[in-house]
Amino acid sequence: MNVLTDALGHLSPIAVYAVVALTVCAESVLVLGAFAPTLALLLTAGALARAGDVSLPLVITAAAVAAFAGDCLAHRTGRVMGERLRAGRLGGRLPAVAWQHAERLMTRHGGRAVFLGRFLPVVRTLTPHLAGATGLSYRSIAPYSACAAGLWAVAEAGTGYAAATSLQGLLGVGGPVLAVVAVLVVTGAVLWVRKRY
Repeated sequence: MNVLTDALGHLSPIAVYAVVALTVCAESVLVLGAFAPTLALLLTAGALARAGDVSLPLVITAAAVAAFAGDCLAHRTGRVMGERLRAGRLGGRLPAVAWQHAERLMTRHGGRAVFLGRFLPVVRTLTPHLAGATGLSYRSIAPYSACAAGLWAVAEAGTGYAAATSLQGLLGVGGPVLAVVAVLVVTGAVLWVRKRY
């Protein structure tokens, strides 16, 4: 078994649900949380549910509620810090036209962007912040966030539950590969935006 499985396996069920909820919420709210190992965590929690150590419905509920709450808090943070995000180190490098384009995209596709972003590492952290920073109301994206949070939690924890016997190989290879792919996608997107604008 891997380190994460061993660590979670020694916790009480309530502590496992708390770790899942706190990690998922931190991933959504904190920009550095974009690199939190939520995929590995939910796969592992699903595998523990398969072994009977925790309840799969409670793992899914903890992850879904935390993801929805995290999106709400991230949106609020983006709204409060909107101008500071634009003028900050990274945001200040983007031209005004890029921010205007982002605002138009959020106005037109805000809810769908939040929904689809939930299934992409790093993007799921940035999208609610951007929605708040561009002035999009949370009410307009909340239904998409709630639906995506539930489906995402079911997909990731359910995969861990279904693939419990091969989880060690999946986490050993799949987790690092997904992290590298996510970093490459975000880097490529930033370079493309900088080159285009």
